[in-house]
This record gives sequence, C-alpha cells and structure tokens, in this order.
Amino acid sequence: MFNKILPLIFISLPLFASGLTISITHPVKKSLPLTLQATAVVVAKNQSVITTQSAGIVHFFITQNAFVSRGDLIAKVNNPLRQKRLQFLKNRVALQTNELNTEKRKLKNIKEKYTMGVGSKNSYLSEKIAFSQLKETQENTQNEYDILLKEQLNAAIYAPKDGVVTNLSANNSFIHYGEKIASLLSADNFVKLFVDASYAQKIKKGMLVKVQSSYKNCNATIINVLPQSSDNLIEVMAKPTVKLPLNLQLNAQIELKILTGVLIPKEAIVLVNNHPTIYLIDEKNIAHLFFINIQKDMIQNALIKNRLPKNAKIALKNAYMLHDNLEVSVK
Repeated sequence: MFNKILPLIFISLPLFASGLTISITHPVKKSLPLTLQATAVVVAKNQSVITTQSAGIVHFFITQNAFVSRGDLIAKVNNPLRQKRLQFLKNRVALQTNELNTEKRKLKNIKEKYTMGVGSKNSYLSEKIAFSQLKETQENTQNEYDILLKEQLNAAIYAPKDGVVTNLSANNSFIHYGEKIASLLSADNFVKLFVDASYAQKIKKGMLVKVQSSYKNCNATIINVLPQSSDNLIEVMAKPTVKLPLNLQLNAQIELKILTGVLIPKEAIVLVNNHPTIYLIDEKNIAHLFFINIQKDMIQNALIKNRLPKNAKIALKNAYMLHDNLEVSVK
C-alpha cells in the first residue's frame, strides 16, 4: 500500500508547486564600503621625557595625568646643601676677586719698577707667579659657583609644551642630576588599532576608519602601519578628526574599499548545491535559477555583483520552495 502512495506523492509535487504563489522584488544599485572590524585605543601622538638638571628633593606642583600648558611649573628641586654652598662660594668669589685686583695692582707697580731698573727681576717674576696662581684659584671658584648657580636656576622645571604629565617620580624623593622625573604626552592624540595580521597587506595609508566609543563617534585616517605584531595582531595608527581622551577604548571599522553592486533582501537567496542562488521570474511567470556572488553580507540584505538582466524580477516570498523552470503565480 505504501509503495503505491509514494509515486502519487512525487507526481503531485509538480502540480502543487506549479500553483505556488510568490512575491517579487527588484534589485537596487548600491555602493557600500567593505569594512574590517578592529579594536582600538587612544594614545598620545608622541611622548617625551622630563629630566632634571639639578639634584635634590623633588616637589611636584601638579598631579598624575594632569594637563599642562607650555611654561607651567611642574616641579622644583630643593637642595639646602647646594644653597649653603652657593652662598659660601659667592662670598669666596667676591673675596678672591678683591685679592686678585689687589695683586694685579701690585704686579703692575713691580713691573714698572723693574722696567725703570729700580726693581729686581726675581721680585717681578715671583709676583707674576703669585698673580697667576691666585687668578687660577679665583677662576676655579668662579666655575664651581657658576655650575651650582645653573643647577639652582634649573631647580624649577617647566612644561616645554602642552600635554599630559604622567609617570611622576615619588613626591619629595631625592633625585640625581639628569634623572627622569616624569613623562609628557603630547596634547595631540592618535588612535592605535589592533588588526588581524592576515589583513596586513590590505591596510593602506589614507584609508578611512570609523571609530565608536561611549565618549564620541568620529572618523579617522590611517597614517601608518607599524612593522610589529603580537598575538597575531598588527598595530595600525590613525589620526582622528576630533580630540579623544587618552586610553579611551574604541571599536573601529576600517573601510578597505568601496563595493558597487545591487542590494537584495537575504530572504530571496537560497542555496543550491551549496552555492548562493536567486530565482528570476520572466514575463511568463517562469522561475529561472540564477547563481550570484555575494560581496557583502548584512543583517537583512546582501550586496551582490551586478550581473542581473535589466529590470530583473527576483522571487522573494516562498523563494526557497522554487526550482528551475517552475511556473508560479505572482502576488
């Protein structure tokens, strides 16, 4: 009995399908970007090191991650021993300068007497040696004073440019001459993107990037692809159109290229032999199989290459029930 029913079912399928009612849609020409998803973070355009040209106890006048303008006071380096030494040397330089002036006048007198023949040569030479020794001593003292005075003048540390000061040394700690006390991040920020390394050859300078965050959405332009990678990700630098806060986490879309084709509803696409397909309906309401190439897959639509005939009518509703050369009713 069952064997007799099966042939009847297969015979009746074409009869049932031939009365299938469908709806149709028309393709829409469209240009859409081919995008690549990436994570990103806002980083400083550049980073410079702030060092001290003075030794002593550092006292900061700003807090960590504070924004500063060029010329703002960042810190002072206090050194009581240096200040005492400076005062001592200042007094000593003044004293030695007076002694040197006195010795200079004395040498002049002895030289004049020696020239006139009323003074001995030995006295003149001894006085000349004494003057040279005193002058050398005075110059050494003056040099030491000048070096310490320069350190004292450099004890006040100012911001060389606008930016954010970070990585501060411990406040009120002792620092040595030339030691780093902070980092200065430039006011201009970049977006650093982390992209799958397999796309390295496709990323080019000048490509548009759309960035999204809880702070603000904006565009950016790729300016460099860094020759380094970690965890199979390459780093790509982009310049945003607006200023973004440092360390802000972002989601990014890189526009690899612009795709041109036709947009159709995904409901119209079926798989035939594992290949995306649509059915075109001719003037006699006959369905014809048509293989397509999907360029971009979206939530509700798909962008396909435009190889369709002019004024094509695409089966929409009940498209999955069609087969080639099937007559249908168009609603």
